[in-house]
Amino acid sequence: MKRKGLVALLFATLPCAANAGLYRCPIREQIRATLIRSLAASGQAQDPVGAKPDGVYYIAYRTPAHVSRSSPDVFHDVANEMLDFLKKSDANIVADPERGTIETNELFSLDSLLSLTKNAGATSLVYLTVDRPAASWLKLTFQCYDLSGKILWEEHASAMGGFSGKGAPAKTMENLRKKLSRRIGQPGLPKAQKPAQAVR
Repeated sequence: MKRKGLVALLFATLPCAANAGLYRCPIREQIRATLIRSLAASGQAQDPVGAKPDGVYYIAYRTPAHVSRSSPDVFHDVANEMLDFLKKSDANIVADPERGTIETNELFSLDSLLSLTKNAGATSLVYLTVDRPAASWLKLTFQCYDLSGKILWEEHASAMGGFSGKGAPAKTMENLRKKLSRRIGQPGLPKAQKPAQAVR
């Protein structure tokens, strides 16, 4: 029921003096004004879902090629550093109290990933893929999805060439951070809402 309809219903059921036919009833008018102010003040509470801030769920995936050609330490270091970068950039990362941050070499379906995202209370998903192709020391791919499964954007970074892949993680992450910096605050990667400071 709409707010005006609710006010009208309550207004119509209130008792008043015998001259109510003149449509001037102080009791009704006072209570009606109070109801309108109360409903207006609690407008956001009527829709808790709409008032909830947007947040993003983070998952890191390690490909079979990376498992066979690189080390788990590289994967976990990259996954953790990219997550730290997003947090320090004020991205509103939604934590899963049951599972924590998922870092896995198991390939989940998109439906499963979105189910995890919804259960965590997030409104979008960022999916980091850590790969080790034959032609690159390291390849990182960030994909962002909304809850319908639509991909909102995608960013890539990789390190190629040279005789050693020792500096590949740092170089690749730096390139990816530059690209992601432009995405912070954009659709799929919302900023965290800072609590309002109390007025003294």
